[in-house]
Amino acid sequence: MNLPEVSVRRHVLAVMLSALIVLFGAISMRSIGVDRMPDVDLPVISVSTTYSGADAQIVDSSISEPMERGVNAVPGIRNIRSISVPGASIVTITFELGKDIDVAFNEVQARVSRLSTLPEDANNPVIEKVNSASQPVVWLSLTGDWTLQDLDTYARQVIRSQIRSVSGVGEIQYGGGEIRNIRVEVDPEKLAAHDVTVTELISALREEHVMMAGGFLIAGQREEQIQLDLEFHNPVALLDLLIAEQEGALITLGDVARVVDGTADRRRLSRFNGEPTVGLGVVKIPGANTAAIAAEIRERVETRIAPALPPGLELSIAYDESVFIQEQVEGLFLTIFLGVVLTALMIWFFLKNLRSTLIVSLSIPISLMASVAVIYFFGYTLNSVTMLAMLLLIGIVVDDAIVVLENIYRHRESEGRGAWDGAIAGSDEVFMAVIATSLALVSIFVSVLFLDAIIGRFFESFAVVVTFGILASSLVALTLVPMLCSRFLQVRKDHGRVYRALERIQAGMENSYRRLLALTLKARLPVLFLVALALALAFWPLRNIDAEFTPREDTGQFTVSVQAPLGSSLDYTATRLERVEELLQADETVATTFSALGLGRDGQVSSGVVFVTLADRDERDASQQEIMERLQPKLDQLAGVRAFASDIPFLGGERGEPLQFVLTGDDLGRVNELSSELLARLENDDALSSVDLELELDLPQVRLVIDRHRARSLGLSAEQIAETTNALMGGVNVARYNDWPGDGQRYNLRVKAIDGTFESPEDINKIYLRTGSGELVRLDTVAHFERRTGPAVIARYGMTYAAEFFATPAIGLGEAIERVEAHAADLLPLGYNLELVGEAEELRQTADAMLFVLLLAVALVYMVLASQFNSLIQPFFIMAAQPVALVGGIVGIWIGGYSLNIYSMIGLLLLMGLVTKNGILLVDLTNQYREKRDMGVDEALLAACPLRFRPVIMTSMTLVLAMVPAVLGLGAGADTTAPMAAAIIGGMITSMILTLVVIPALYSLVERPRARRRARAREAEA
Repeated sequence: MNLPEVSVRRHVLAVMLSALIVLFGAISMRSIGVDRMPDVDLPVISVSTTYSGADAQIVDSSISEPMERGVNAVPGIRNIRSISVPGASIVTITFELGKDIDVAFNEVQARVSRLSTLPEDANNPVIEKVNSASQPVVWLSLTGDWTLQDLDTYARQVIRSQIRSVSGVGEIQYGGGEIRNIRVEVDPEKLAAHDVTVTELISALREEHVMMAGGFLIAGQREEQIQLDLEFHNPVALLDLLIAEQEGALITLGDVARVVDGTADRRRLSRFNGEPTVGLGVVKIPGANTAAIAAEIRERVETRIAPALPPGLELSIAYDESVFIQEQVEGLFLTIFLGVVLTALMIWFFLKNLRSTLIVSLSIPISLMASVAVIYFFGYTLNSVTMLAMLLLIGIVVDDAIVVLENIYRHRESEGRGAWDGAIAGSDEVFMAVIATSLALVSIFVSVLFLDAIIGRFFESFAVVVTFGILASSLVALTLVPMLCSRFLQVRKDHGRVYRALERIQAGMENSYRRLLALTLKARLPVLFLVALALALAFWPLRNIDAEFTPREDTGQFTVSVQAPLGSSLDYTATRLERVEELLQADETVATTFSALGLGRDGQVSSGVVFVTLADRDERDASQQEIMERLQPKLDQLAGVRAFASDIPFLGGERGEPLQFVLTGDDLGRVNELSSELLARLENDDALSSVDLELELDLPQVRLVIDRHRARSLGLSAEQIAETTNALMGGVNVARYNDWPGDGQRYNLRVKAIDGTFESPEDINKIYLRTGSGELVRLDTVAHFERRTGPAVIARYGMTYAAEFFATPAIGLGEAIERVEAHAADLLPLGYNLELVGEAEELRQTADAMLFVLLLAVALVYMVLASQFNSLIQPFFIMAAQPVALVGGIVGIWIGGYSLNIYSMIGLLLLMGLVTKNGILLVDLTNQYREKRDMGVDEALLAACPLRFRPVIMTSMTLVLAMVPAVLGLGAGADTTAPMAAAIIGGMITSMILTLVVIPALYSLVERPRARRRARAREAEA
């Protein structure tokens, strides 16, 4: 007994198999996480090294460049990038996707530990695995009538702990606010008047404000802890700290400085809807559920934190990535539901029987529950990719059930078999066809697992979910469907008017096809020529289809990168940022804005970012991309600032422009010249829209120049001069401070001159130094400042200097890349190159990867078909439908106005397996008629193909209708589902129409001569 017969005779077993799948799926549904995209653990390692006091050039030459050379020997590196900023180096190593992140970490750590050329006074390098999801998924905004210092303290001490304890939260980032510092604001003139230097003041603070362990006082059976807390615990008390004695007179800190319970130097700023705020950015840990984290945070804010806020404070959610995720999931559920409904209607149209429709439709929820269980057991989440797989399954999983039920119905109706006998015979006839079609489809999806680029990581879950869904549908089709047909399928001779009307339509279609098939078999070569010509002409739209890595989604959120001229102060940049905010808030589609300065990779106060949240989709008449395109020209007109609107980064990182590339070379000055010239060319190209160049080499600087001979004659060292200048002009943290009784926190005790003391290079005459003879001398007698410009950030890519470009082109990404490369081709000399990064780089790699997988899929399908038909030739008949489908898919993408992206490419790849199902049905039955009924080639085709006409039309149209809600763009997330749906619809319709003609024509053209040769061989043997 085969599987269908066992199921018919043991009906409870068939039911329990399906019930088990549903049970596992129902249990899994409760525990599955929800996210926007699959979790991708990109193999990236960063090495961070701090080198206090060094400028960007020193950091680059003494740390970044040696570090790159050291780690470059690690195998499997894809690229190395680094940035050098004053006092710090960050080297980022990206490995090939197959590299194990833990192995990479250990190898990098080993290489770094061997470096012997790093400066001795640089801190030890910190090696970390980089989280691709390191950007905050939620920003909270704390506003109120308190000072920013008090708001910052409350946020750190009260709110942070409650948010940090949410499951899945990795770290908390801060925007704006002012961290509490106890500031010793020195008056240089009073210092000089009291014959005291700032270094002596610092030494006194470190000597008099101390705390250390004292051990224990032990007496017999008792001990007491000795407390050596000799710190000051009140800012006012610090004024009495003794710093010197002059001729018997005691000099206190209050004589030369004032002590202020203040804040750290202002290097950050945040605003929510234009109002100063303290922002808390929530970063999740890798693999955590974004939607669950955001929901838990929102619940805590509403039920715990907000009700307990002191009067005058308000905590708002300024940015929430999960809003779009929830909308996307809801939109995909709606699409799936409508797909199920339309599929069921199409099944009813052809089967004309409610019971038959219900029997076939049962395969949909069972297969979907199987996919849900797979999502849970493999650790995936409900995201745009896995739900896309579930959407595709709706149209696929009913195919096997339709084929089995239709064949059972035909056996009972035309051959008069009984319920059990008809169910067993009908399902047995198509048993191998069902297995073959399922294996052909599985081979396509398994090939997706061989994708090397990032697309392979993203669509791994897609392939796994669809594969198990197809296997589950085959199991249902060969177990539950035959069993239900044997007990509930009714075959009546008398039918109602609706049935007769639908039957007339279908019979008319079938008779028309029978006549068309007869004409085709008489004119095989002309028909095949016309089809080939039509396919060749249909490739024309391919030239007019844009290429991009992912379609731009309307997430309702985007960012605006803000860049003031290098050297701009925080106050100046804040005024420019305010202009940007006012422009954005004037647009009626903008709901909220959350802006921040000092968040960037280099902490420059001249750069910032604005997170923009739009009104709900039904409250605006324009898409996110249309709004951004409308705002960008206005942003370009703002004076004193460069501002660029971009999508939320798809692949992580700080910026989300789709077109990103770097210009690299060995000479930093030449890179600067070439990048400036390239920028000028690109800005004259209207198709590339606004282009931003990040090459920060013009930071205004003042350099202290020492007359070393004169300084040495006075007994002054360069170190003494530098420490004194740094303490008064830059500020230095000399100790830690806490209140008593306190809040459990310790704060920096910072020494710096009173604000406004130093505003020009000439003000160094206010600084005094102690000479070797004990006298005070002004700094300007041994040193002076020189004005110049220098790099704020030095970037390197591939171990050469790099200038980074960002753009959101008005044309397709593929065409934009070609234009950029054309502009650079005649500009860049030998040794200077253009390297694509981000989405642009992945697009190019994806195209190559998809070509390989496409060829692999074709090979796997051929192997499956050759094994089924025991023939090396007949698989080509079935695979003739693949180019037909491919062309139809391209036409579908073109008609829909979509781009060639990872989703539409996957749709085209899937067509390679989907269309083979129809060919298998035609060829399999034709072969059976030739073998079992001893029919000729054309006779078998004329008998078998019309019988398979309805199943072919039915299975094709169910998939087409399942994709219709997706291509209509219903709800959030439609920007990603629509391209794949358009490709599948176009390919299935084209292949459905032409396959019914092409495959019989090819079959007849090849098999008739082969049949004649076999007949002559048998005659010769006889």
